[in-house]
Amino acid sequence: MIALTPFLLSIAAIIANIFLSVTRINKALLLGLNLAFWAVILISFFAFRVQIFSSDIPFFVNEFIILGQFEFIFCVVIAFLMMIFLATLYFSDDESYFKPELIALANLASFGMIGMIISSEIITTLIFIEIASISIYAMIALNSNTKSIEAAFKYFLLSSFMSAFYLLGAALIFGDTQTTKYEIISRLISPSLIATIGAMLIISMMFFKIAIFGFYRWSIDVYYGASTSITGYLAGAFKLASFGMLIKFALLYSGGWDEILAIIFSVVAIFSMFIGNFLSLKEIDVKKILIAAGIVHAGYIFINLASLNVENPLFAGVFYITIYAITTGFGFLLLNSLFGDKQVTIDSIAGLYKSSPLGALAFTIICLSYIGFPYTVGFLGKVYVFSSAFEAGNAYLAIFGIINTILSVYYYLRIIISIYFKSPNQAIIIPKCRAVWIGILSILAIAFVILEGIGISSILGYLSLIVG
Repeated sequence: MIALTPFLLSIAAIIANIFLSVTRINKALLLGLNLAFWAVILISFFAFRVQIFSSDIPFFVNEFIILGQFEFIFCVVIAFLMMIFLATLYFSDDESYFKPELIALANLASFGMIGMIISSEIITTLIFIEIASISIYAMIALNSNTKSIEAAFKYFLLSSFMSAFYLLGAALIFGDTQTTKYEIISRLISPSLIATIGAMLIISMMFFKIAIFGFYRWSIDVYYGASTSITGYLAGAFKLASFGMLIKFALLYSGGWDEILAIIFSVVAIFSMFIGNFLSLKEIDVKKILIAAGIVHAGYIFINLASLNVENPLFAGVFYITIYAITTGFGFLLLNSLFGDKQVTIDSIAGLYKSSPLGALAFTIICLSYIGFPYTVGFLGKVYVFSSAFEAGNAYLAIFGIINTILSVYYYLRIIISIYFKSPNQAIIIPKCRAVWIGILSILAIAFVILEGIGISSILGYLSLIVG
């Protein structure tokens, strides 16, 4: 029972926020309380790490969830990303967007994402997906302008279709195997055609949530239609949870579909990288560039997933999605703190270093990390991912990855050049009180990217997050 403490605390945070949302509590206090909630939840993961690793859970939930090292990794990072999201909300426009209900919904969404990771059977996973997704629909629509409502409705409609495919896939698997538990499904040595079709339908829904080749069009409109703070939350925390769910179903508990999945993941990796780069190359909106580039980074992760074998573990993919999610969280945090929910084009960030030297430096380093510049955490992630492809004999995937890394230099350098070498059309004015917070957050972002990149700090090493 002790192992469930962090999850029970997250439920307590939801209940507390439901009551807080109907009070007249001010924004700063509400965000401060929630940061404290999630700091306690984060600490509790470490305090009860031994129990979580040993999967010490009561019998009445044993059939529905599983706890272990893999689950610990993703849950810890989701808790940290929730704290980044709360910090991002501090800079949101109170008049047009921020509402107390948003915090309650965000807590519910984070609980759903954690549930997506710890669930051990297909139907429970879907329930948690819907808890997270429905909360996110409402979060996007709370900003009651036409663009946000359209984005929320589009996401709701398309997600409903994909949930139907998921349910059909679950029905096919259950009809053939008489179970929906991952552990039992994983024992299938030669699954039938029916079970295989069911698995592909379930995986297609997971692809949709990740927003990769074949399932990405919605993400551009929905992420862009959401406020900057929620876009960062979707691109970081929700993508991380979706990858964790996919890895768990398709790889950790693969039911004999390894060869089929390796081919699918290879195709997805190649096309996602090229399509994401093509979309980013033609964009001038910084937010859209980061959204489209997320498709490219998902492609890099699929390089490792396509190269998985006994000698080549999952470490590279888990490391990359972890550092990408945190870096993206910091990136959108800086965008929101500097510009709020305004449209941010490459021209509008011209001369940013004059108004916020630390903010400009932090965003530049984040862009360099996305490129894979040496001594940044992004470089380390790419080394691990491309090495895993070479070691598995998939050199062509690593070569495609390197080509796409070179292509991505163009649009990231456009951002950096605009920050330092272009004259602003309009001065960027940042209040002194906000400038102090931007400076602190910028230092944290720089510290993460550089210290992790040069090996002084190591997320996976420090937390013992080695996934075999």
